[in-house]
Amino acid sequence: MGFAAPYEQVPSGWYVVGVSSSLRRSEVRSARYFGRDLVLYRTASGTAHLVDAYCPHLGAHLGSGRVKGENLVCPFHAFEFAVDGRCVKTPYEGHRPPPRARLASLPVREQNGLVLAYFHPHGSEPTWEVPALDMTGWLPFRFHEWTFHGHPQETSENSVDLGHFGVVHSYASARMVEPMRIEGPTLRSRYAVQRSLDWIGIPRASAELRFEADVHGLGYSLVRAGVDAVGVHVRLLVLATPVEADVVHLRIALTTRELRVPGLTPLVNAIALRGYIHDVSQDVAIWKSKRYVETPALAEGDGPIAAYRRWAGQFYEARRVSLAVVDGDGESNAAE
Repeated sequence: MGFAAPYEQVPSGWYVVGVSSSLRRSEVRSARYFGRDLVLYRTASGTAHLVDAYCPHLGAHLGSGRVKGENLVCPFHAFEFAVDGRCVKTPYEGHRPPPRARLASLPVREQNGLVLAYFHPHGSEPTWEVPALDMTGWLPFRFHEWTFHGHPQETSENSVDLGHFGVVHSYASARMVEPMRIEGPTLRSRYAVQRSLDWIGIPRASAELRFEADVHGLGYSLVRAGVDAVGVHVRLLVLATPVEADVVHLRIALTTRELRVPGLTPLVNAIALRGYIHDVSQDVAIWKSKRYVETPALAEGDGPIAAYRRWAGQFYEARRVSLAVVDGDGESNAAE
């Protein structure tokens, strides 16, 4: 199998398919992710599940079904499906459920107010997990979202793309603080920029803003940012979930660590979120109109984009990654 550009494949990994607080007990919700019609539901006991949308009996869409205890009930013939996908009950007295009536499901984890699902094109079980966060001393995450033509590999690439910070966001002096590290499905990037402090209500001032980005697969990025000079520390989430191979549902989230001044943290959090939405909106304007360049002519000041793309290749079934890196003298160096 040859190279497949990101817009032609949905990479495997963990993706956010819902926010916990918006999915009530016994609620059923239609969804579309990974090029598939799906149903997200929560049982009476409180566990969330994601399954194929169509009943294997006669094809009714389960999004208009209901939850009965721990079972999902089809709206057409009232077949009941357990959380493992088995049909456990039909309305036909004296007849056992058909063994072939089984719902396909995706592995789901629920943590830090997020519902995550693991996607693999062949339904393989996850081999890694997204670590949960200790939220002690932090506000709950607040969210914003967009849906646009794009791909998770492109949105996650920002974590190593130093060159765009000055042009798109007007940050100054972007630099890598530590070399990029790769730990299996996790990429760690540490960088710093000089930024004005108007986003936290301090006009005509600037400070160094340091970022610690942990990219867990292509669907979940955690960025820790802080301005030590004023004691403000935030956590940012970048959560890109494929709707189709070339359409992405992007959620972002932000939380602020409790400040020493009582009552000030929610205000700073709201201001920081507004600034975060503004910055990502600038990125979205680029992402939704760009195309994927398989062999970019990279320059030395871009950041470790070639290494990032080699790392990203593990989330596709088969990929040949070939990047033409152009140095300052115009020489081309192939990064394989």
